[in-house]
Amino acid sequence: MAEERRVMRVGLLIALALIVLRIILEQLGSPESVNNIFGVAWLYLVIPVFFGRGIAFHPRPYVALLKNVTLFGVYTRIMVMISYMLAYLFRWQAPRFSTNMGGNVGNDIGPLDGLLVIPVRNALIWIVFAALVGMIVGGVTIWLKRRGKAVASRG
Repeated sequence: MAEERRVMRVGLLIALALIVLRIILEQLGSPESVNNIFGVAWLYLVIPVFFGRGIAFHPRPYVALLKNVTLFGVYTRIMVMISYMLAYLFRWQAPRFSTNMGGNVGNDIGPLDGLLVIPVRNALIWIVFAALVGMIVGGVTIWLKRRGKAVASRG
């Protein structure tokens, strides 16, 4: 349990740093190819490995994994959602915030859509994505870890 909390805490701190760094880079006019490197989405491939390793031998590891990857997705998406709300308020011009890319900054976007509907919609989509990817990556990690122990105990 302590390992899960540590992974969650460290993962969320990394996510926060990435979000702030990306906003700074976007505001400085950094190329989109550079900005995409500093996305939170990459963490949905990495953090489940650490969750999987830590809970592989729990009585119900897949239930614990689903809980952890979903919570991680919710927490990170709340942070990203806040950045979208700030983008609407301050009219940030980064491509990911433009209406052309599903964002919430544009002349035809009203306050309800810009501050609530679009950020919440994007968050919900990404939470589902994070849970699905996390279950696949973390599930494979659990399976490999358990299989490795089974092979080691036979040999």
